[in-house]
Amino acid sequence: MGSSDRKKKEKKKDFQKPKLKVGKAKPKASNFTDTSFKSKSIVLQQQLSETAPDAVERFKHQLSLTSSRTDTQRRDALSYLTGQLSTNPPTNPVGTSTLLQKVLPLMPDSSRSVRSQLLKLLQQLPAEEVRPHLQKAMLYIRGAMTHLSQDIKDDGLNYMEWILDAAGETVVVSPGCWVKPLKDFMSVLGWTLPTTPSTAAKGGWTTAPRTTFGSKQFGHSFPRQMTVLAKFLELGLKPESPDPWTPNDWVSGMSTVSRTPDPFGYLGLFKPPRDEDSEIYRNREDRQEILARRFIDAIEAGVDMAKKEGGAAGRAAAVLDKALTDGMGDYERALRVDDDEGMWAGYIM
Repeated sequence: MGSSDRKKKEKKKDFQKPKLKVGKAKPKASNFTDTSFKSKSIVLQQQLSETAPDAVERFKHQLSLTSSRTDTQRRDALSYLTGQLSTNPPTNPVGTSTLLQKVLPLMPDSSRSVRSQLLKLLQQLPAEEVRPHLQKAMLYIRGAMTHLSQDIKDDGLNYMEWILDAAGETVVVSPGCWVKPLKDFMSVLGWTLPTTPSTAAKGGWTTAPRTTFGSKQFGHSFPRQMTVLAKFLELGLKPESPDPWTPNDWVSGMSTVSRTPDPFGYLGLFKPPRDEDSEIYRNREDRQEILARRFIDAIEAGVDMAKKEGGAAGRAAAVLDKALTDGMGDYERALRVDDDEGMWAGYIM
């Protein structure tokens, strides 16, 4: 009976009206939803335009993204620019000068994908538009070649090959683009000549430690460096084609002003400039002379050692040896008048 009375009382509760007390709010239901909020509108200062940006604006926007902090954005921006340059006709509204100014600093980029995409972009540029910016490009190329990271050094060789293919002989006749790259090649190869005679070294030749050669990861770097050096020497030591001569050249040669600086430099009337590294070596004989005086001993000794090692290094050394033999085979060192330091002693110049 007790359970039956309890069930009757529970049923009565459903039909009983609660007594409300004065001043007390009615309790809210469990599924109550507050609808007293006020909606707020979002106002844009600049509404979206129905017209999309034109090709010029998109190109400039992607060019600005090349300096982004994100590797992916830099790579995608370079990929877009490469696609625009590879169209027919190429799309480059900003010009090669502005484009190179933005992308050349990416040569020593920390991301391999960015450096690889940059090389593809550079290969799409017209060669005649790259030549006026040769000196600036060489600064970044030499910086990449001598970087601490071996991956960036290897890509620096790719950039060097690109500039050699694009500019050709213009590279070696530009200011500072003959001796300085040779010094960089000697540095990365580990072939150096001591500035002062050393009693311990035989033959006056020493080699710097080449830590990357022989390792599993960077064993290909050493042969690659010699191959690019051989290509550089081939351009610099290639025989020049003689100009056609007529009997009238006797008179025109005496009555016209030379178009090249220091036309009588071969006479040795003046001292050579102090900064040989930045000098312009316009003719083959001058390039041969500076190569024989400062680098050929180190190159020959390094080639001999590489041939003994065999393998890929030996094959690359054979290519380098052939380029050196073809370029320096007809070289005869002529003593310049100003080579003798004491010749002009006592004279008032």
